[in-house]
Amino acid sequence: MKTHIDRLWQASDFLFLTGLAVALFLGSKVTPLLVVAGVLPIPFLLHALKNRHYHVPIWTLLAPFGIYFAYSIFALFFFTGLEASDPRPVNPSLESYSIAIAMLAVGLVRSLQIKNLASQFRKLMPWLLIACFAVLTYMMFAGIREHCRVRGLAPWPFIPALLFSTLTFICLVGWERLGNRERWLRVGLLALSVIVSTTYTGSRGVAVAQVGVFGVLLILSFLPSLSKGIPRWYHLASAAVAGAVVSALIGFATDCGPASRFSSTFETLGTLTSQFTTAGEETAPTQPVPAQSEPEPTTSQIPQAPEPAVVSTSEANQSTEVTNDDAIGHRLAMWKTSVEAIKERPVFGHGSLYLQKLIHATYGYEHNHNQYLTWLVTGGVLQLTLGLIFLAIPWFVSKGLSTADRLLLTTGVSLFWAIAMMFDSFLNLKFYTHYFCLLCGVLYALSNSMQERAET
Repeated sequence: MKTHIDRLWQASDFLFLTGLAVALFLGSKVTPLLVVAGVLPIPFLLHALKNRHYHVPIWTLLAPFGIYFAYSIFALFFFTGLEASDPRPVNPSLESYSIAIAMLAVGLVRSLQIKNLASQFRKLMPWLLIACFAVLTYMMFAGIREHCRVRGLAPWPFIPALLFSTLTFICLVGWERLGNRERWLRVGLLALSVIVSTTYTGSRGVAVAQVGVFGVLLILSFLPSLSKGIPRWYHLASAAVAGAVVSALIGFATDCGPASRFSSTFETLGTLTSQFTTAGEETAPTQPVPAQSEPEPTTSQIPQAPEPAVVSTSEANQSTEVTNDDAIGHRLAMWKTSVEAIKERPVFGHGSLYLQKLIHATYGYEHNHNQYLTWLVTGGVLQLTLGLIFLAIPWFVSKGLSTADRLLLTTGVSLFWAIAMMFDSFLNLKFYTHYFCLLCGVLYALSNSMQERAET
């Protein structure tokens, strides 16, 4: 018979898992819920950690996490890349790193205290995501959005897109042991994730990452050794088609379909492709030009002297010859500036706070909207290597699970975030970093719980 303590324990477990989901439209405003359900119960449930056998060595989590943050904190104090008189950016900071470490501890300890975590996650998370989708749907049709992008109380629309898809992909883990209804429920979630990223939030980078994960899963599904542990091709096709059709219908109903955000992306790709093709033709070997056809140095070339100033302005705003989309134009300009800086110091970079001088002072952004360029600018190849190891934590903590489950977890979290971070420096922003750290602790506990369940 359940006691009041058992009921409180079960309620706090439910609220903690709920916090993981509702963070996608609450953003950092989910903190009070996580404090109540994640932090406060810890000292009262420490007995749940006693005499437990952990299938996954704790170093698989702490080693990559510790190395990444140890170097980041070291560079924050001793390798900033700024002069003493230069203004310091708000992020990164020691406070941000301290909270990230605390979030890992909360996610790890609190998740290990949840009774039958794997079973609860399997039963509750899909329905929590459906509830979250209902909230986003209401916001979309009620006009509670910025133009055509729903973000709820989160600071950016990328948060609902990234977190909804991440949790959906995690729900696929254990596919081989799911019943038919559970599988199709998750196929439905995949379709909903397409709607959230393409229509509700218009998150192009997240949508590209989804396409990448769908493609990898499609390839894996044809491998005989993984055929039972990975969604089949018709599951993925059904999700993609259903998501695309519903997105189009919502677009017609609200005038906020995917075309409103994605058309400029395809136009830009077409323009860049044609420019590269033209440049290649211009650099191709041609017949020698007669000497008399060469231009003579006359005064008509003098007006070209002010050109560098014009070029610098166009780099800041990105020439309309490439795109009229400011978001894409600014990214292209910042990426070009970052690449030039990386060439100067490729091994150790310019310093942990150098983006303040390189990007913020010129473009007004905190980061250069590409996590890999951010790592290379601030810490060179060393920082990039440590960052990739940190990003691969889901693979490390899933040690002991089946190959199919490890691939699902790593593809759905590490690869998904990796592709999305080609367009935004998520791990240089507080909320995303803190959530990923919290999630890493949860995934370690989830992996242990799945292996405990497999023994019974």
